Amino acid sequence: MFSQASRKASKPQLTSLARAHRKYRRGALPRPDGFWFGRTLAAVAAFALVVTGGLAAAAPSSATETRQSYIVVLKDGVVDPGAAALAQQSAYGFTASKVYRHAVNGYAATMTASQAQRVQANPNVDFVTMGRTFQKPQEPMSAGNQKVPFWRQRIAGTDSDVRRSLDNGPDRINVNVAVIDSGIDATHPDLNVKGGVDCQSGSPVDVAHPVDVLGHGTFVAGVIGARNNGIGVVGTAPGTPLWSVRVVDNAGLISEESLICAIDWVTSTRTDDNEDNDIAVANISIAGGGPDTPNCGKGVDPMHYAICRSVRAGVTYAVAAGNAGEDFANTVPATYDQVLTATAIGDFDGKAGGKAAPKCGTQNWARFGQKDDRPAFFSNFATTPADKAHTVAAPGMCILSTAPGGYGVEDGTSFASPAVAGSVALCISQNECTGSAEDIMEQYLHVTASYTKRHMDYGFGGDPVHPVGTKYFGYLTQTVSF
Repeated sequence: MFSQASRKASKPQLTSLARAHRKYRRGALPRPDGFWFGRTLAAVAAFALVVTGGLAAAAPSSATETRQSYIVVLKDGVVDPGAAALAQQSAYGFTASKVYRHAVNGYAATMTASQAQRVQANPNVDFVTMGRTFQKPQEPMSAGNQKVPFWRQRIAGTDSDVRRSLDNGPDRINVNVAVIDSGIDATHPDLNVKGGVDCQSGSPVDVAHPVDVLGHGTFVAGVIGARNNGIGVVGTAPGTPLWSVRVVDNAGLISEESLICAIDWVTSTRTDDNEDNDIAVANISIAGGGPDTPNCGKGVDPMHYAICRSVRAGVTYAVAAGNAGEDFANTVPATYDQVLTATAIGDFDGKAGGKAAPKCGTQNWARFGQKDDRPAFFSNFATTPADKAHTVAAPGMCILSTAPGGYGVEDGTSFASPAVAGSVALCISQNECTGSAEDIMEQYLHVTASYTKRHMDYGFGGDPVHPVGTKYFGYLTQTVSF
């Protein structure tokens, strides 16, 4: 998980990012599964970050001192981060592995805590943080005839039967969406995959035919944009161009270095000479422990820092709230004010009203207290005014979507988030959401809230119009307006 800003050497608490387990012990609450974010603890006793961005006193370097990943953020006045990385590598004796030029001006490197302290003192360096790591997601049946899943019917409006915004080909909805995840199966006939990049090593490598050995990213991609092509399923923004941005390595780990690489690459599409690849929306169904940080994380949180700069470049981010059933104020990137954070609801018939039994196949969710058209029992939620301001809900239980070689069913806020990402893409495609990424986010939240307020029977028990207790899950995303 992401550590606290102070990066104290306490035992890490793993936090769910992706899906809820499909198999449970009877009577026990399922522990959410998927991408886990973990803290590397080597040498942490000798290294800490303070809020001002400086380094605490580090132990003297020794032959046995552990080397590990660090993120170095350079000052904006440094014109060539590559040259700066080479110069500092030579001066301090470490190995730089990746240079960032777009969302972050800086680099990733393997070094000791003592070297990190000396790098921090360099006049060209803004701040240095220890690299963080995630753990592995787990795996997601074949559909011959096309189905409109219940979750898709639910956000299309009760009576629309999802006739609106459905695509008969790959070109009608032309809003590029990046899936920052485990990759996408580019051979899947239901997905319009335009290309991608592999960031799992920390350096972006162009991939002509993306793959997904874990299945999670392909599932997310289907929720965003599975085509209306007569087979399989239908996604939120059918046929929208998808870009695979892989951040999971072959061991199932996700480093902070790879995530910043992904954000940096997505941002670069907004400034290169190719207008066809401009990413407008990015989905991150990954989360870990950590607080929101002031000033966009400057000095303490390079991932927050990168996301803020990416948003300023024009990318709208949808992220998962997490599956711990708790306030996401201590979950990142969910708590960052600059992203749309998706909570999950349970819907089991594709209709409003809460009349269906909470069953999905052989799984009966009633034993966990779940009800139809209510917040998913595992979903994180907001409590603070700042977090409520960027929270939106989407279906996240019994989600039917694409998987490598076919289709599958999964649960989790990981799959609520891409429904939001796809809905934002629709909003942009219909010119209901225009302007900067900040403007698009504000307009999208306004349109979503307004729809529920005008259609009182559309929402769910737990939204701001139909509150249940003090937990805030946001208004339910929708596509019928677009």
